[in-house]
Amino acid sequence: LMAFNAKQLLSSQFKKVNKWLAGCLIIVFFALQSLHVIELELFNKFEGLASDFRLKATLPLGLDERIIIADIDENSLKEFGQWPWNRHTLAQLIDTLFDHYQIKVLGFDMVFAESSGDGFEPIYEEIKHKKNISKKTKQALAKQANQDAIFAQSLKGKNITSGIFFNQANGSPLNTLPNAITNIDAATHMALMLPKPRNYTANIPLIQQASLGAGFFDNPIVDKDGVFRRVPLLQSYQGLLYQALNHAPMDIQLLEQGKFLAIESVQLGHRLIPTDAQGAVHVPFRGPEGSYPYVSVKDILLKKTELKKLKHKIILLGTSAPGLLDLRATPVDESMPGVEVHANIIAGILDQSIAKEPAYLYGAMFLLSIFLGLTLLIAPHFLAPIFTLLLCATLATLNIYGNFYLYAQGLIFPLASPLLMILSFFIFHMSWGFFIESKQKRAITRLFGQYVPPQLVNEMAKQPESISLEGENKDLTVLFADVRNFTSISESLSPTELTHLMNQLLTPMTQAIYEQLGTVDKYMGDAIMAFWGAPLEQKQHAHKAICAALDIQHRIITLNTQLKDQGLNSIAMGIGINSGFMNVGNMGSEFRMAYTVMGDAVNLGARLEGLSKVYGAKIVVSEFTKQAAPEFLYRPLDKVRVKGKSQPIAIYEPLDLKAQASIVDTENAMLLEQAFIHYAKQRWSSALDVLLQLQHQNLNNYEAIIFLYMQRIESFKQKPPEENWDGVYTFTSK
Repeated sequence: LMAFNAKQLLSSQFKKVNKWLAGCLIIVFFALQSLHVIELELFNKFEGLASDFRLKATLPLGLDERIIIADIDENSLKEFGQWPWNRHTLAQLIDTLFDHYQIKVLGFDMVFAESSGDGFEPIYEEIKHKKNISKKTKQALAKQANQDAIFAQSLKGKNITSGIFFNQANGSPLNTLPNAITNIDAATHMALMLPKPRNYTANIPLIQQASLGAGFFDNPIVDKDGVFRRVPLLQSYQGLLYQALNHAPMDIQLLEQGKFLAIESVQLGHRLIPTDAQGAVHVPFRGPEGSYPYVSVKDILLKKTELKKLKHKIILLGTSAPGLLDLRATPVDESMPGVEVHANIIAGILDQSIAKEPAYLYGAMFLLSIFLGLTLLIAPHFLAPIFTLLLCATLATLNIYGNFYLYAQGLIFPLASPLLMILSFFIFHMSWGFFIESKQKRAITRLFGQYVPPQLVNEMAKQPESISLEGENKDLTVLFADVRNFTSISESLSPTELTHLMNQLLTPMTQAIYEQLGTVDKYMGDAIMAFWGAPLEQKQHAHKAICAALDIQHRIITLNTQLKDQGLNSIAMGIGINSGFMNVGNMGSEFRMAYTVMGDAVNLGARLEGLSKVYGAKIVVSEFTKQAAPEFLYRPLDKVRVKGKSQPIAIYEPLDLKAQASIVDTENAMLLEQAFIHYAKQRWSSALDVLLQLQHQNLNNYEAIIFLYMQRIESFKQKPPEENWDGVYTFTSK
């Protein structure tokens, strides 16, 4: 404990350095995370959830009738049989859509990887020349044998996109891919940040050759939580680029990122489609399932659907029938048909509403991380916990508002990462305050809780480096308070009554000291010792000590009323106060330590308390305390030389603050000062006249001092003091 201050200072500085270092590590972590140098799956999950929240909050909703889902539903299966249907049925569907309904474009969300007429071709070849087989049977077999040809014929010359499927796992390719949009060299193939499938499933050649275009409908970059948020527009297979859209020319804009080539956007006709580095688009969902009209294929083939409903529309062939349904988890619907995902992308391209991640994304997020980090590291050091909470809430609100605003402008910035950084710093500051600073506060409370009031302990915990338990010389004010004639009072009480009386007495005295932020040094039976100015610096320590003394005297009046009701004698309290330089610190032995004050100034304070009964004063202060607190009204008591001190001092009794003192108290204090001046100059008659003037007022609190000075004057008249007498009265006992 004797080395507490040095240890406390070093510990405090060490903890401050540790706190700054820990805060800087948080900044570095999030800065690196913003640059994707560090990637945590947990952060990616939070980012996915945050982007889902943003998407749901900004959904346009409503029904988009430009894109129609031709639905192979249960009614269609009942009408035309189970899937897969005969290719001539599909050919009839195509002809009906283009010839009767005059649609604009048709997309197949499926692949025709096998021939459907293989089983009938040998039979047809065998019987087609036989005369004993009816013509009707031959036509039926010919129709079955030539399904693929009929289907392929219906595809020719029409704006139809057939489907292909890429597989990222090992395996064998099936059929032949359509023509790629371009081929690239091996180095570019490796540098492109595109999905690179290992095999594929394509349409049979007859169907593929008849189609004007083909696009893949698989999604190799589904997020790890299984949610469709992004869909690639391009994949690179063995140096050949393939697209997910159609046969339209595509201009690809690349951006170098170190040793990699990132896709920045693709130009499709006059439409610019922003993509991420992997050539994927963030699906601009319109709403949950049902955002696009579903029309039964049965109604289309039977021509029951109104012509205007499908005319000049984009048609996607999909299915809602159980067992055939291709369901995908999306941010807006846990089980959305995959065909609707494609519909949302097409609508986004048409509306130019696909948001993009800007090329400067990493740099912007890095700077944001640094700004937020420094703000959240520095500002809370100057703020109370509630304001730290308000700061974090404000920054989080601004981040969400700014992120949503940029999203409305078509720019995608991470939402979760800055919020997680704000939350991390808030938890960091609160945890540090709870586990580190509260531990320090508890240690300070254990050391000083017995000496100082709780509010002072809290203040000390905020600035532990200012606390010293080592001995140091400081300008302080000390107070001694003692009950007069307590021995005679205690003799008439039982031990239980005495204990109760002590509690009644010391509790209000301690409260008065604590309210003025004083430090209780010790209890000494019926006496109490306290001081101001340590362990925390107090500029007005003398003022606070006098306020505490006056409050104690007021509380004694209330206590006497209670004692009277209990049938006990009233008590009187004498208080002595002195200000000056004292040695303060944790003192004692290796067995027991106490935080206390020592020195001549302390001894003088104790002597002043003893003089209070001599002068009939409730409070006696030294001239040093009076000089330190001139805002009080004082009445002079004497100029004395106490036992053990060679230098004389003037002593006074504080009555009240000057601003609150009554006119009577002010005038009487001035009269007593005049009497003391006459007395010190040995003008005995003049001094007696003033004293008699005070005596005629019958003032109880002046009786003792008037009687004292009258006795001295009578004594000096008979035996005058020495010629060089300075008016000082020397006490030979404590």
